[in-house]
Amino acid sequence: MNYFITGIDTDIGKTFITKGLALLFESEGKKVGVFKPVQSGAIKERGKFIAPDLEAIRVLSNNIKTSNSYLFEGEVSPALAARLSGIKVDINKIKNDFDEFIKDTDVTLIEGAGGLLAPVSDDFLCADLIKKLDVPIIIVTAPFLGRLNHTLLTIHYAKSVGIKIKGIIVNKVPEHCDNLATKNFIDELKRYTDVEILGEIHDINCVNPDCIIDEFKKIRVAFS
Repeated sequence: MNYFITGIDTDIGKTFITKGLALLFESEGKKVGVFKPVQSGAIKERGKFIAPDLEAIRVLSNNIKTSNSYLFEGEVSPALAARLSGIKVDINKIKNDFDEFIKDTDVTLIEGAGGLLAPVSDDFLCADLIKKLDVPIIIVTAPFLGRLNHTLLTIHYAKSVGIKIKGIIVNKVPEHCDNLATKNFIDELKRYTDVEILGEIHDINCVNPDCIIDEFKKIRVAFS
């Protein structure tokens, strides 16, 4: 069971959704892995660079396997980060790393960078990488004004290039809200797409693994 976590934009919560699903599956006794093909924005600690998105997983669990193929500095697209570093990102290396990585996992979550059209290198986009890995995507969105358009564009493009869609997770859902766009977001989304909405995750301020798992249990049935 392998899924590629993609977002409709940056800062939509892909890392939070990835770690929540990883903790959920781990709590059920599964061997879980999180693979980040290309990480830009690397952080230097004690003389070496670490991947912040993977570090967010490691601080919550030592049992979740993590790895990435490329690690770059700079809060920019992976393609620009690679170009500035003088390194060429090889899609075949990523595929080989991924195939090796999943040999001893029951569930692997692949976290993308940005959305489907985010450039991974000068030669290919995130969508091309997803097709190379041949895994279904989980689209992460949020219920705010303008995000319906972004979500439908993501769905349309994925379908147009033959990417399989597992479903949509609506992230950052407020517990209480009077905003009309936010309150009606899911109903409006259902009106315009037949892609399954796997569930909604509330905008919780929690770093405790058990708290995160409890929030994600309500969408577990979507993966049965």
